[in-house]
Amino acid sequence: MLALALVLLAAVTVANIWLHGRSRAHEGTRSQLNELNVLLHEESSLQWKTLASRNTPVKVARELGAIRLREREILDRLPNAANISSQIESYHDVLDVELGLLGVGKTAEALTIEQTKTDPAFVVLAATLQRLEDSATADADLAKHLADLTLVLAMAAALIAIGLLLYRFEREHRRSMRVQQVALETLAEHEALVRHQAAHDPLTGLANRRALTELLGAAHGPHALLLVDLDDFKPVNDRLGHAAGDELLVAVAGRLRDAAGDGTVVRLGGDEFAIVLPGGEPGAVAVAERVVAAVGAPFAIAGTTVRIGASVGLATTADPGDEDRLLRDADEAMYRVKQSHKGGYAVACVMTAR
Repeated sequence: MLALALVLLAAVTVANIWLHGRSRAHEGTRSQLNELNVLLHEESSLQWKTLASRNTPVKVARELGAIRLREREILDRLPNAANISSQIESYHDVLDVELGLLGVGKTAEALTIEQTKTDPAFVVLAATLQRLEDSATADADLAKHLADLTLVLAMAAALIAIGLLLYRFEREHRRSMRVQQVALETLAEHEALVRHQAAHDPLTGLANRRALTELLGAAHGPHALLLVDLDDFKPVNDRLGHAAGDELLVAVAGRLRDAAGDGTVVRLGGDEFAIVLPGGEPGAVAVAERVVAAVGAPFAIAGTTVRIGASVGLATTADPGDEDRLLRDADEAMYRVKQSHKGGYAVACVMTAR
């Protein structure tokens, strides 16, 4: 499109220059015809100089020669001057006869030739010159108008071409921006998915062990940690298969989320879970009781009823920077439950059976 616009502008520029040249040529022709007309008038007036001063025939002849030399120079430059040249030569023949008669004093005969031949020939010649001059003026005006018109059309075509190019550029730019936006959104979704997968368990959708450290580090004020270990999970997994075991873990994750309330449930791996809770011990104890009750209720897995339990160790802290002690205390509390009778919870170093 741009190449076409450039070619069009170049062609119109050449045409415009050519048309302006034609206009100047026609204007030059008109000017030369006008000068020729003036020279013929001067030539015809020489007869009056002959009558007024009979002792200057040589001077008149010299002036006549200069005028006719200039007329010949003009005729040589005029295009298609054959017709006008023949008329001028005929006029010269008649005028020379008249001037010759005036030169020898035969005024009456000269006047008769002027009235019958010279004046009619001059009228016809003047009309022809005027017609040619008008035609040259019209041709010059037409060439100038055509040059102006081509320039206007070229500018309009160039503006249209530029407008189309800008429209196409803007359309491609918008399309490119949409593609970039989709790519950025896809990348953002991919990054969010990667971050989610890095911090979540693929089976249950819970936060994973890696996320637990971040959760504990980001906690502010008093908070509690519950470590949950499933009791009698392995026999179910061995008897019903790993698919049933996975189904059971997903069901347990759902019950833990329901029991945790505002807490965040984490799958540490295998059949071990954790719950991070804001606040102190009273609220955490209530969550521990709900967890033990929820996990201890029967599960419908693989077309059969399954019963398991949960051993829960609970520890609390008011120091956000003491996560290691919190984990250690919760683990020791859960271990005591596992070693005693399972299916209960313990707070720090004090065990409560259910």
